This record gives sequence, structure tokens and C-alpha cells, in this order.
Amino acid sequence: MPIIAAFDIATVTGVCFGPVGGTPRLFTIDMREGGQSRPERLAWFYTKLRGFFADNHIDQVRYEKPMNVAVANKIGVNDDTITLLHGAVAILEVCAVRASIVDINNFSVQDARQHLTGQRAHGRTKAGKSLGKEAVMRTCRMLKIDAKNEHEGDAYAGWSYACGLANPRIAHLVTPLFAETR
Repeated sequence: MPIIAAFDIATVTGVCFGPVGGTPRLFTIDMREGGQSRPERLAWFYTKLRGFFADNHIDQVRYEKPMNVAVANKIGVNDDTITLLHGAVAILEVCAVRASIVDINNFSVQDARQHLTGQRAHGRTKAGKSLGKEAVMRTCRMLKIDAKNEHEGDAYAGWSYACGLANPRIAHLVTPLFAETR
């Protein structure tokens, strides 16, 4: 079975990786630890990813598809943030290629959340916070996945979705009916 690494790329990036059908490991990379400027943060992200790929055998890389630039502008995301996120995707792809990984692709967060929670759209709170992230975290708790934050939760959703695509016979194992209860 392939070993898949899934990334929820943001200033605080969630990472989930492990073999299809196995137990994944999760961690967070906070680019703010790299410095104040975008170039410092991206350089630090590059160093962290190079180390990750050097320390772990990965067969497939999946990352959450970045928000469309027009949509991001419409909801008020500034140009610096858009540039940081797209730069981080490019760095992830470069690091994966340098680690001899050829199977690199993105996924829609809606597809991953639908796979994990059974629901494609979740809406928002009055304050604008995504209810989808809350649904993912509830499912992670139900499945005994130790996602420490919403970034790791979304990375797990992407990893689980990628595993389901890699081996459709196990896709049902994340549903509440079949989930292991301890």
C-alpha cells in the first residue's frame, strides 16, 4: 500500500501521513516560526519540508487546493496572504519532486469533507467561522484521530479521502456505522 502525505496548506499547515489502511501521524508546521516576512516564512517552510521528506518515505503527496484568487479577493484575503499560500504550494511541490515523488496532486476540501463527514457543505457561524472544520474535528474525535487543531483535522480529511481513492475497498471504514469504537 502506498504511503500518502496530505497537507492543509496555510500559514499554519496541517500534515497527515501514513500508509493506506494504516494509522496516520499528524503534525503542524507554523510558518510564523520562520520569521516576520513572507520570504523568511517560505524559506523556513522549505527547510521543514525538506527535512520531512528526507526523514519519511512518501509515495503520494496530496494538498488542499488553494482558494481561487477571485474568491479570495472577494472575501477580503490580502495579496500578501494569497502570495504566501501559492508560494507554499509551489515549495511543497518542489520539495516532493526533489524527494523523487512523482504522484503529486491536490484535492478539493469539499470532496475531502464529504468523504469524511458525509456532507459537502456545512455553512458558517454568524462570526464567519467554517462549520465544516467543526464537523471534521467531531469526526476525528469519533474515529480516535488525535488531530490537535483544525489544520491537522483538514489534513486528516484529505489523507482519508486520498486513501479511499487509492483503495476504494476501505473507504467505508471512516463512516460512523463502521468506525471502530473504543
